[in-house]
Amino acid sequence: MNVPSYSEALELAIDRSYDINLDMLRSRNLLLDTYNDYLVGTYPPLKAMGDLNAEQLLARVTSSVDLYFHIPFCNQYCTFCHFGKEINPPPFRVDRYLAALNQEMMWSDAALKGKVIETAFFGGGTPSFLTAHQLKTLFDIINRRFDLSKSEVSFELHPSLVKNVDAADRISAVLQGGANRFVLGVQSLDPKILRVLNRGHGVGEVTKTVKLLDEMGVGNLSLDLMYGLPEQTFRSWYDSLIGLLEMGIEKFNIFPLMFKSTDPIARQLAKGRYQFAGSKERMIMHFMAGHILTALGYRHGPIFYWTKKSQPHSVQQCRKYDSWNDNNLVPFGVSGFGYMSQCQFYNEANLDRYLSRVEAGEKPLWKGAVLSQDDLMRRTVMFSLRSSGVLLSRFEREFGVPVETYFSREVKTLKEAGLVRISNDGVLSLTAAGIINSGAVSLLFFSDNVLERVAYNDSRITDKRTDLIEKHDYSPAGRYGSSEQMQAVFR
Repeated sequence: MNVPSYSEALELAIDRSYDINLDMLRSRNLLLDTYNDYLVGTYPPLKAMGDLNAEQLLARVTSSVDLYFHIPFCNQYCTFCHFGKEINPPPFRVDRYLAALNQEMMWSDAALKGKVIETAFFGGGTPSFLTAHQLKTLFDIINRRFDLSKSEVSFELHPSLVKNVDAADRISAVLQGGANRFVLGVQSLDPKILRVLNRGHGVGEVTKTVKLLDEMGVGNLSLDLMYGLPEQTFRSWYDSLIGLLEMGIEKFNIFPLMFKSTDPIARQLAKGRYQFAGSKERMIMHFMAGHILTALGYRHGPIFYWTKKSQPHSVQQCRKYDSWNDNNLVPFGVSGFGYMSQCQFYNEANLDRYLSRVEAGEKPLWKGAVLSQDDLMRRTVMFSLRSSGVLLSRFEREFGVPVETYFSREVKTLKEAGLVRISNDGVLSLTAAGIINSGAVSLLFFSDNVLERVAYNDSRITDKRTDLIEKHDYSPAGRYGSSEQMQAVFR
């Protein structure tokens, strides 16, 4: 393959970075500093949610749904991870959790009966932490309820999987259960960075896992790769991407490190323990990857996803961002968040509370919100901009008002700043500068009401390093303020 050289990729990326005026964006409050930047995972975000009657989730379930299964177990605590997890639980704890998943699913059996399952996703935590026997149990529970034969079924893997003598048996159990897409969390191929991140794997495990998957006939594999990591240089970033390309990887999820005060890596940043890339350096890494992958025939979209295959990167991503409000995401497991019957919600994020509530016969609903028409319109724009864009004619047809009318101030502000554009065929989409600053773009569409609720609930948090709401709020709203405030919180 004719790979761009390091000097070529770096020079082009630096040139492209000069096209984005960070000072102008900062002066217009359209640039989030590295420690404040975050993607919108839910709208309204967790900090704007309150109590919700669980029965409302079953009121208007759509005809086709997506499923998410959270497996909260890991071998080690990665310094950047803020998702729900428990480290090295005993087997009986895992078995109890699988039984709870089965019981939680009973709650929605009637409402989901006959629904088309478009996608199912197994995330964590580390789903591949489960033994082959536990994986078979898990899939048996699910396949008794749902027909996954025509679904895209995605399963997350950790490279340390190959350290287990039953690695092939685990993959076989997952394949037999119906998985047809795998996501491998690599993050970096720099041994020093992997040690700082406490990843629990080295480059050798990545190579062995990719080889094992290939030998077992897995043809749909996507790798996660992160930039902005501690001690990461332009050279190590280039070498990691090239190393994975040389393994024949055809799908990537390439995204920046995002900080939360509940993660050890945030304290490393605040204390200056390691060198971290700033906004400019992160932008250059983003453009380096884009140049290399484009030169090799990869297609870009949604914003962090790249594929060399003719089909989209994944059905799951298309459903998440491009189906607007006409699909439901149904989560099962601790800390899972979903969208059902025009309600955004979270399951209990504490594992013991989740288990006790499910075993008592309850739906383990933690927080939620019923979306108004205004919320639905804002959610639609935020999510669609992250993917193929907002088709203006569809928006007006669905909501009865043009985007440029309802969001005239927001669209005007973003167009003047060069963060969005409207194509000749009537699609509102992010520019190159908008992709890099997508968190700030999304934040502009938050309603005043939601921002007020976020501010109120944020003010009630006494310790941002341990609070569960802080940990699981995936949003750029109500974060850390100035550099001095951030350091005080992170320390």
